[in-house]
Formats: sequence, structure tokens, C-alpha cells
Amino acid sequence: MAMQVANIPEIAADPGRKETYKGLELIRHAPCGAEILNVDLTRPLGQDLFDAVLEVWHQARVIVFRDQNLGPDDQLRFGRRVGELSIIHTEKFAGEDPAIMYISNVKEDGEFVHALPVGEMMFHIDQCYTPNPAKATILYAMELPKTGGNTLFADQVAAYDALDTETKARIEGLRALNVYDYDAGATHTASEVSPDAPRHAHLIARTHPVTGEKALFVNRLMTRSINGLAEAESRQLLEQLFDHQENPAFVYEHRWRLGDLLMWDNRATLHARRDFNAQETRLMRRLTVLGETPA
Repeated sequence: MAMQVANIPEIAADPGRKETYKGLELIRHAPCGAEILNVDLTRPLGQDLFDAVLEVWHQARVIVFRDQNLGPDDQLRFGRRVGELSIIHTEKFAGEDPAIMYISNVKEDGEFVHALPVGEMMFHIDQCYTPNPAKATILYAMELPKTGGNTLFADQVAAYDALDTETKARIEGLRALNVYDYDAGATHTASEVSPDAPRHAHLIARTHPVTGEKALFVNRLMTRSINGLAEAESRQLLEQLFDHQENPAFVYEHRWRLGDLLMWDNRATLHARRDFNAQETRLMRRLTVLGETPA
């Protein structure tokens, strides 16, 4: 049965711990996430400082730069240093550059003009239905509702590590099919969604190409079935994994502020969105960075 994000209790704000790391001032949060302080991304970072940012990102899974005032070019410059950017193929949702997507509930002539406009979104992994899912998503807060719209991040390295030995052995080498069909909902099997919906099977437990850590790589929104298992067994195992990986013990809840630039590691996290007042504007500018084939 699908779990609504509204049923997940709000995660208490973690004050974090301040530290310095290779010239960066940080606030590290538990179980994942780090704020990087006093960095102005309108100015190019020196190579040593940028390398330190990537190291913190790999450690924390999610990083946020507060109080930024970024134009599209500033965000693009930062994103392109992280890696090759994905191109938005849906012309309606593309911004002033083919790599930019706006996520908002803004309307023109009564119609939504941007992607993913309203409502909560269940935990998922960006582009997991492609052969090479995104390695990073970079989201910038331009307008925010007064309340709601928080983004939840679940650390999937921690989730994998917390599995019992029997479950780790059971999922080793298994692949699960991921399908992009938001309209179908999470309770539908692969045979019940649109036959034209993009889909790809990936290892349930993948290895992070930089850190070498193992992470769970399934998600409630788009993972439909496990290759080689009967439907009932597949569904039972997936539900067990979904419930485990969404445990609040693994979750950092980000409370957005205007000017936040946030980057998360899609290879090691799930993310979800809480609902918000659809009458209040929520406008975000998004980039995604191409990833590698999970192994």
C-alpha cells in the first residue's frame, strides 16, 4: 500500500554541529545533510575550495548554500563544474537554457506553465527509469509558500547498512524495474502503467562510484517490480524495502529559505516533497547532472 508523505511525521529540525573542513565553514546535520556557510556562488570557486565542496557533498549526501542571489548563469556555471548537465526534452518545461527546468505552480491563462506544480510527491530518485540516472540535482529557491513544501531526504547508504544480513544477501544482484508514469500511482504494477512509459531495470543495491559505499536504489514512486520474482513475492519484498528506506531515522527534512541552493546525490538518497498551499507561489529553478550506469 502506498504511504502518503503526509503520514510521515514532521522530522524535528536538527541544530547540527559547526565545523571547518578544508577552508569551508559547515553545519552538519543528522542523519544526512550539511549547510555550507559564507560562500557566494555568484563568484567562481577556486579549485581547492570546489574540490572540498564535492567531498562534503559525498560525505553528507545533501548540501545547501544559504542566502544566495543567483541568476541562471550562476547556477549553470556551478552545475557544469559538477558534471555534464541533462537537457530538458519537454519544451514546455525548459527554461532559458536547455538544461534549466522550472518547478512551480505559476499559471498563465489558467494553465500551469512549469513542471511538478502542486501537491506532495512520494519518495523517489530522479531519472531512475533511464540507463544512466542523474548523479546530482541542483535546486534553487526563488519563491516559497509561507508554510509547507519541505523536501525530505532519506540516506540510502544508512538504509542499506541497517539491513539485516539475510536481506542484504537476498537482494544482492537483483534488479528492479523503474517506470516513469506519475499518473499511475505507486500501487500499480509494471503491466498496469502506460506501455509507452520510459523504464529501466537497475540493481536494488548499487555501489557509489566515488565512495564505494552500497546504497539502496529502489523507490516507492517509480519502482514497479523485481526481475525474476513472482508478482506477489516481488511486491512483498519491495514494500518491505520501501518501508525500511523511508524510516525517519534516515531522513533529513529541509525547510526551505529564499536563496537556498541545494544539491543532493541521487546515487545515495531518496527525496520527497510535502504538500503546500496551492494558492501560494512556489518557484524553483532546477538542473540535473548526468550520471553513470549503476553498478
